[in-house]
Amino acid sequence: MRTRSALAILLIPLTFSACGKSTPPANVAPAAKAVPASNGKTAPESSQPAPAALPTTTEIKKVDAAEFTLGEYLPPLDGGNIEVAVPDGWKVLPRDSKYVVRFSSLQSGGGLPRIEVVVEENSLGGFADISEANVADFTAAVAKDLEATATAVIEPPIPMVIGSVPCARYVSHLKLKVGGGTIVVERQTLELLHAGRRYKINLLVERDKVTESRDAAYAICSSVRFPAAE
Repeated sequence: MRTRSALAILLIPLTFSACGKSTPPANVAPAAKAVPASNGKTAPESSQPAPAALPTTTEIKKVDAAEFTLGEYLPPLDGGNIEVAVPDGWKVLPRDSKYVVRFSSLQSGGGLPRIEVVVEENSLGGFADISEANVADFTAAVAKDLEATATAVIEPPIPMVIGSVPCARYVSHLKLKVGGGTIVVERQTLELLHAGRRYKINLLVERDKVTESRDAAYAICSSVRFPAAE
């Protein structure tokens, strides 16, 4: 049975318990420890990446949203504060109070990849909203916040504008408890800020598979609208 199918079977009946923060490594790399792999065997866990550092560039990466295919917009979410559209090839998962909305790939069988949109109060001082004019400064603040929370990243935060929506993008490791075991996945995060509310569009995938589903998360980001601002 293929790895993707086995992982989907594991994830369907079980609830994820995520440990979003990673412990930075010591100066000497620790010995690899075994974690359950999706095929039921054990596999060594690679050393954790270094903690996030400030972005090495303030250059804004722009992504043209013309190629993205989106379905209908969902009814306003988060108390009417935000609207998003469903990306092509994905479906909306049942509501859960921990999330603004969740999506699952039609090909995943209920497992990974998965996209989860969450919201939290803004803890980044000096920002209430982001725009193309301040997205580089916002991204630097996000990087400092990741350092402060000891969140280890695979790809450090970079400023982006996807379609017309500014955001900060980074990729981190995430440990998920599934049954009696733990799996390590990769999480691409797109962070937005509007009216003091900090939205995170999290794409969860198997290791080294971010690029396969990245555009679905980009499409969701590009579709974001804030009704109260219109």
